[in-house]
Order: sequence, then C-alpha cells, then structure tokens
Amino acid sequence: MGRGRPNIYAAKRLETTPAAVSRRIKALEERLGVRLLQRTIRKIQLTEAGELYFREVSRLLGDLMAVEHQLETVTAEPTGELRIVGPMSFGQRRLAPVVTRFALGHPKLRVTLKLEDRETDIVSEGFDLAIRIAYPSDSSLVARTIGRIPRYLCASPEYLARRGTPQTPRDLLQHDCLHYNVISEREEWTFGGPQGDETLVIKAAFCCNNGEVLAEAAMQGLGITLLPDFIVKEALSYGRLVRVLEGRERAPLILSVLYPSRRHVPVKTRLFIDYVIEQLT
Repeated sequence: MGRGRPNIYAAKRLETTPAAVSRRIKALEERLGVRLLQRTIRKIQLTEAGELYFREVSRLLGDLMAVEHQLETVTAEPTGELRIVGPMSFGQRRLAPVVTRFALGHPKLRVTLKLEDRETDIVSEGFDLAIRIAYPSDSSLVARTIGRIPRYLCASPEYLARRGTPQTPRDLLQHDCLHYNVISEREEWTFGGPQGDETLVIKAAFCCNNGEVLAEAAMQGLGITLLPDFIVKEALSYGRLVRVLEGRERAPLILSVLYPSRRHVPVKTRLFIDYVIEQLT
C-alpha cells in the first residue's frame, strides 16, 4: 500500500483532505510526545505506542457509545418481553405484587414470571434476570443484593408440649426435623454461636422442596423446621408456630437479583432491577 493511501482513506471518511489528516496526526503526536505511526517509503504502520493508543481509545469510545445509548433510552418506554424467574414461595408472597405493579406501569411490555425452586440457568433458558435467595456463590452472573432473609427454627406448641423444647442445637438430635432440601440436599443444619458455626446431621422425619408444605407440617405437629421468615411470620404472629433456639440460627440468606452483564443492559431489564430493589429493600 502506498505511503499516502491510508491518509486518503481517512480523508474520505472524515470528509476532508489527506493533507489535513496528516496535520492532525502530526499535531496529536506532538501533543502526546510519542510517534504513533512508522512511515517508510512503501507503507505506514502503527508503532507500539500507536497500537496501545488505538486499542485504549477504541475501548473508551465503546464505553462512551454505551453510555450515550443508555441516556437515549432513559425516558424510552420499554417494549418486547421481560422474562423473570424467581423462587416459588417468595415469588407468591412478595415478588408477585411487585411484578404486577411494574407490569401495570409499563403496558407496552409483556412480562413473564416463572416460579420454581431450582437454580435456573438464565442465559441458556432465555431469562433476562433471576431473583434468588441463597448464600453467595461463585457465578459468572452479575449479582445485586436486595436484602437479607432471616430463617427461624420453629415448631407447633403441641409438638413442643409433647416432645419438649430443645435448649441446645444438639438437643435436636432427639427430635423430628422437617428439612427444606432446596437450600441443601444434605440433612444438615448449621448454627451460629460464640465458638463459631456448628453443623449437625439431623434426623429428618420429613423432607420437602417447598417451604409452604414444611410450614403446614410443622403447624400440624410433625416436627421442628427451619424456614425463611416470610413463610412463617404469619404463623408465628398467631401462635400456630413458636420459635426455638432463638438467636442460634445461621446468618441470614441473601436476596439478590442476578443478570448476565453490566454492559449494554436492556432498558426493560435495568428499569425492573431498579424497581424491584426499591420495592423490596
């Protein structure tokens, strides 16, 4: 390629003359104090400094374009479909009203909410985001914390009258336990204490992957269960369940919203993330 041909191409793109392009490049090199182009009789190529400058400036321009795109869509009305996945009991009790209000506020948007108690692969299954309750784990997804979900050990007054009230975690080894096997398939419960965490292998008289079923079993006197507060709060307030080993529960679970990437987040997804955090915090 001839020495002056790159300048000719650049001049056409910029709608100016090759001489003007050469002056701009020279002025840029003088300002930066480095040579960006290596010029020979036969060709022009980037120097090492020129390659670095080109690579980093291209990245910055890409970021700038992404910001400008976000600014353009701040006031835009989202359209298309927003696909959300969340846990069953929390979805029914707490998430459904939030999603419904969001859908009412964005009539041009079709909202799909799927509730299931498993760790859905949102990328391969085509979801825009997920609401999850768990302890933090390694993930390629972006996670924003919404809040904390405490869990309570509880049983019915009838069960405790019949079997006695445990005073220490190890007392549970003599009790019937109702295990929520979504959080952990292993029949283990972990307790906090002044000496650190203590994990026990419990006697699971009954297991289920649904917290509502376990709460009902506990209220019927089947045993002691460990469940999130949003499931047992009402039963505790009416005295159908009673907390045991209060203060020995493990640290709260983390309620999070997860989505695939920080960059180029669609406006429909970004609006819902901001809304759900505002509503559930």
